[in-house]
This record gives sequence, C-alpha cells and structure tokens, in this order.
Amino acid sequence: MFDRIKESVQKFSRKSVADKEAVEELVKDIQRDLIQADVDVSLVSDISDDIREKALEDEVPSGLTRKEHVLEIVYNQLEDLLGDEAEIEIEPQTILLAGLYGAGKTTTTGKIADFYRKRGLKVGVIAADTDRPAAYDQLKQIAEDVDVEFYGEKDAEDPVKVVKAGKKALDVDVLIVDSAGRNSLNAELSEELSEMEKALQPDEKYLVMPADIGQSARDQAEQFDDAVGITGVIVTKMDSSAKGGGALVACEHSGAQVKFVGTGEQMQDLEPYDPVEFVSQMIGQPDLESLLEKIEEMDTDPEALLEGDFTLEDFQEQMAQVTDTGMMEEMFQQLPIGGNQIPDNISNLTEGKIQSYSTIMDSMTDEEKKDPSVIKRGRIERIANGSGKTEREVRDLLKHYRQTKNMMDKFDKKSLKRGNMQDIMQNLGF
Repeated sequence: MFDRIKESVQKFSRKSVADKEAVEELVKDIQRDLIQADVDVSLVSDISDDIREKALEDEVPSGLTRKEHVLEIVYNQLEDLLGDEAEIEIEPQTILLAGLYGAGKTTTTGKIADFYRKRGLKVGVIAADTDRPAAYDQLKQIAEDVDVEFYGEKDAEDPVKVVKAGKKALDVDVLIVDSAGRNSLNAELSEELSEMEKALQPDEKYLVMPADIGQSARDQAEQFDDAVGITGVIVTKMDSSAKGGGALVACEHSGAQVKFVGTGEQMQDLEPYDPVEFVSQMIGQPDLESLLEKIEEMDTDPEALLEGDFTLEDFQEQMAQVTDTGMMEEMFQQLPIGGNQIPDNISNLTEGKIQSYSTIMDSMTDEEKKDPSVIKRGRIERIANGSGKTEREVRDLLKHYRQTKNMMDKFDKKSLKRGNMQDIMQNLGF
C-alpha cells in the first residue's frame, strides 16, 4: 500500500502544474492503490470525493502553491483514514490476548512482554492456550528468550484454572495471558473467553489479527467486541501483506482502536500504532543533501541540533528561525515532496502557524515542553481549551514535532561533515 501510494504522489509532484487533469489523475491513482490494499470501496469513494472537492475548490492558503496545497490535502485525508495514534500506558496492568488460529497470539504475547520489560516493568506471561499442543512449549521458550516470568501447566485442559493459578503464582507489574483460538468465533470460544475474562479481570483485552485478512478485519473486530468487549486491536504480519492498509482502515471504521502493529518476526518487531508515521511512509523522501546545505547556510550549528534531547522548545526555535530567514519557500523547492524525514509539508510552517504553535505551547507545563510524550488525550483537551485553539491544532503541533525529532534522531553528528553524505543516505534507507 505504502509503496504504491508513494509512487502515485511522487508522480503528481513531478508534474509542472496541478490543474484539474493532474488532480483527477492523482485521485484515480490513489483510488486504485487503496482498492488494491483492500480498503473498503465506499471509503475509497469518500476519500476520493473529499480530495477532489478540496483540491479543486478550496482557496489556496497564502504562501502555498496549488501543488503544495493538494499534497497537504492528500496527507490529511490519508491520516484521517488511518485513525488516531495509539495511547500506550507504561504502567502496571493485566492484558488478555484473543484471536483466531494463525493470528500470531503466542508470538505477540512475547513481543508485548518484551515491550514492557524494556520499559522497566516486571512482566509475566501465562500459557492459557490449552487447545494447541505446542503453545505451552512455544511460550515457555519465548519467555526465556525475552527474560520474563512464565506460568503454564503442561497438558492442562481447563484454561480458566490455569489463569487463576497463574494470577496467584506470578508477582509482576504486567501480566499477559495467551488464550486459545479457533477457526471461527464459535460459541465454545466465546464462552471460554468470557470465563477467562471473569477470572482475570483484565485492564486490556486485545484482539490479535493478521494483516492479510484486509477489510474482513472490521467484521472480526465487531464480532469479538460483541463477545468479550475488546479494548484494542493488534495487527500482525504487516511486513508480509499487501492488505495491511485495508486491515488498519477496517479496524478504525469498526470503532476498534489499533494499539500495536507487528512488523516482523523478531521480538522487537512490535510498534505502537502511529498513523502519522504510516502516512509519512506513503508520501516519500526529501532531497536530504539540498536540505542539509540549506541548514548549513543558517546561523544554527547543525551539530547543535543533535545535542541532548530535542524538545518542543527546540522545535519552536528551529522552525521560527527557518521562517524568519525567509528560507521556507526556497527550501521546499529543493524537495520533491514532504516526507518522513522532515515535518509534513514543511512549507506550511509559516509565521502564522509558528505563532499559533507558540500560543499553544504557552498553555503547556514545563514537563510537557521537556517531554511531549506525556501529552495524551486529556492533556490535549486541556491545552486546547487554555490556548483557545482546537484539539486538531494541538495534534498538528505534536505531529510536526515528532516528525522533526525523527529526522534529528536519524542524523549522526559525524555524518554532517562533508564527505559523509553517503552514510546519511544509507542510514535513512536510500
């Protein structure tokens, strides 16, 4: 999905003019890309109409070309299509994993255990899949590999008894239960999960499903939600399925929040879901050499940008400097399109938007400015009310900040010296 949409957007960005014909061709290309990714046709139709209407009828914001305006519209529409960023709490909790055969629940149990262990919490897992013979041995080995506690009963037949015993036996911060699957959500599985839920009283009930089921993810999410009341979804095998985009969109439009995505076979291949990152992958890469040349022409020392943590205050300072030097338009002309190494459509960071960001930041606490990761839904609402801005504007600020920080994190100070551009390009996946 991502590669195809990236190619379609880059094709549009190379056109000399963004006229009606060019926009219509872009819309048709994106329609094809989304349908091939198994996104629901009605949703594809809606997003196509929105892009077409806004691109051709909306007044172009001051300081933007029509082409830049169209790219911003596409970016925002795709981000909306993929839903909200997952809010993952790093705190003690109990998690129940559910799903059908082949979804990857046992491996995912290990990945989540590894995720929380690396963040300083004591983790334990329970092998409550008494239906699949190899599940006990598999999870026991995974627990050893990721260095977390394990409870299971070899050849046990009652998963509820295993859960009750494991809950008493393991003294941990985060307890994760791997349950059994079936070929379908039948009455037997529904009852088993219901009894397990009563015994465990989990804080989170995650449905694990593979990306290759595409838009069928919506029906599955709704069925499991009706049965056990899921609190989130984990989409596995994102690295090996062209239908991953369809699965993500289907979950969003079922009302089920995607919490994590599995991106590979290793234990570390699990990421909290961030639609901004996915859309950035779709949009493409900038001309980094030209961008670095522009940065070197500024008063700012490029190496200074990499010293210490890159905070929201640093972000404000650097973006204001780019705007104040009048280099925004010149820098953007060096880029084929906005990308995941720079803030999305950096040309939108006009003096007006920088001032808006400053107003929003005035409503933040010192803690939030120094560590923006603590800004979750409740804080976003408070910041928006305090600054007189909308929650969407606060999220836009955080989105631009994260993408800029990602760019800074990818650069090595030595690579900013002349002669090391090849190293930079390799580090960024070129």
